[in-house]
Amino acid sequence: MLNPKMQHGALITRDAGTAIMELKKFVDCAAEKPRVAERETVGAAISDRHGENPLQTLRDAADALQSPNFEAALMHAKEKMQSAVNWHVGAQGA
Repeated sequence: MLNPKMQHGALITRDAGTAIMELKKFVDCAAEKPRVAERETVGAAISDRHGENPLQTLRDAADALQSPNFEAALMHAKEKMQSAVNWHVGAQGA
């Protein structure tokens, strides 16, 4: 069984990983939009497709990366990661 100090460190490290995964969801969603816009652009170039708007798709991606939710997830991930690093630095020095 882990000692209480190591259990605490494991929880802090897990929290950092969870925060990064939450941030990744935002990034993955935004990363998909340029691919969609590319397909929309190619589709418009080879046919007369209507209703697809690659510019709007790209704007949606840009907006997602500048949203308060993305900024909050980024800050949360930074804070949790720094907490984990600080804990491990302290644990190695002890």
